Amino acid sequence: MKILIADDEFYARKALAKKVIQANSEVEIMGDFENGVQVVEYLEAHPGEIDVVLTDVKMPEMDGLYLAQYIFEQELPMEVIIISGYNEFEYAKKAISFGVSNYLVKPVQKEELKEALDKINRGWKRYEATMQEIMVKRTLKFLSIEEMVSHEEWKRRFLEPVFAQNEGKGFYLVIIQSQKKEDWMENPAAERLLRKLKKAFLGEWFYFNRFQEHILLLFGKQKDIMEALQTFVHRANILGLGEITVGMSLEHTQSGHCPKAYQEAVYALNQRLIDGWNQVYLFSADFKPENLLDKEREHLLEEFICAKQFVQAKHLTREILHTCKNAYTLYVTISSIFNLLYRCFCETSENNQHIAHGYMLFSYRTDLYRYHNLTEVEDYVLNIIRTMCEDQEEKKYHYIVSEILVYVAQNYQENISIGELAEHKYFMNSSYLSRLFKNETGQTFSAYLMEFRMRKAKELLESDLLKISDVAMLSGYRDVSRFIQYFKKIYGVTPDEYRGRK
Repeated sequence: MKILIADDEFYARKALAKKVIQANSEVEIMGDFENGVQVVEYLEAHPGEIDVVLTDVKMPEMDGLYLAQYIFEQELPMEVIIISGYNEFEYAKKAISFGVSNYLVKPVQKEELKEALDKINRGWKRYEATMQEIMVKRTLKFLSIEEMVSHEEWKRRFLEPVFAQNEGKGFYLVIIQSQKKEDWMENPAAERLLRKLKKAFLGEWFYFNRFQEHILLLFGKQKDIMEALQTFVHRANILGLGEITVGMSLEHTQSGHCPKAYQEAVYALNQRLIDGWNQVYLFSADFKPENLLDKEREHLLEEFICAKQFVQAKHLTREILHTCKNAYTLYVTISSIFNLLYRCFCETSENNQHIAHGYMLFSYRTDLYRYHNLTEVEDYVLNIIRTMCEDQEEKKYHYIVSEILVYVAQNYQENISIGELAEHKYFMNSSYLSRLFKNETGQTFSAYLMEFRMRKAKELLESDLLKISDVAMLSGYRDVSRFIQYFKKIYGVTPDEYRGRK
């Protein structure tokens, strides 16, 4: 704690400096002055250096109250302690209006001075703890469970403390989704409910922005946690927080099991597409997913698509999807439909060499996970089938560009390209999709992706908890030097310089 002292009496200044050191041996007296003008000159010459100013009220040229007013109006980051020989209410009242930390009456007692300095220290600690919590919360929203587990520093900082506290106990990973996502991000009522759950089961709570999901690690008995989650859903509805769905994993024992537990919770949560919202879904280990696209239906659907008979293909697809009884079967069946679409796409395109190593950009997380009900999923699948059945050059598929923008927002950290999206997600000509994207957005896909990543990088740089290499990785760049080059090209400064300014 660096301190300045102001008093027009020489011996009074020296005596006060001695008492300050006796009250707190860790402080450093940076100077003592006769009046407020000298203090202001020092503060202007040494910006950001001083933590506390102890000043007498009665001084020539600029007294203590005017000095306090100057510090208050300039919004200088320091505390002021007023010392006066006048035990008068008006002095104290005016001092308080200028944000003065304490008002001490001469002769100052060492105990009073110690309490005043300790009060400042306590305030700093509370502020630092609050800022640290805000910084951690801001940092976590850009991460994911998988990234935290695979990164030793983040794992140690964010995960290990809760596992150390519950050593030997099993945990359940819980995902909570709300249809009113925007109301959940900063909703005090939702936060109170989540903190109550966390506290009841000695767990941890994370919010990940990319998928707008609240994740809880809860330690306890499955039955007790299920009952608490059902009460949580009921309370959320009463409080007007919208429809809630909860997905819960099986029991796990180690922090390294978090990615598997997360996958189980997502699969459980996807059951809302079949059975609706306002429920708690527990992952089932003994499920047997079926592929409802049997050989007969597959052959028939292929005939309809190749003959560009969309109406018939639509009716058959709906019939297949409506027979799905669980989310696992739904995922496997849609994946099979997309495999069929990819095969048809390769057979009708000029270059069919992709057939041997085709793969689907269809995920239980980035596709099924982001839809609210089965109708939305059906529309998603049918829109893609429509692109296979209709002449691309005659139609404007605005919905595909919207889909791509959402896909980028959730997958910008991955290595994605318009060519891959065209061939492995929308089954259409990549040149056409490139033109479509540019017509709709005014940018090429690569330019849009780079700008999106750079915007995310700017947000990430606001957290001092992340290294520049971490920011690069979380923005989608494995090559740090290339990331720095792109950042400077767009913003005119390096990431380090930008962070310094912030």
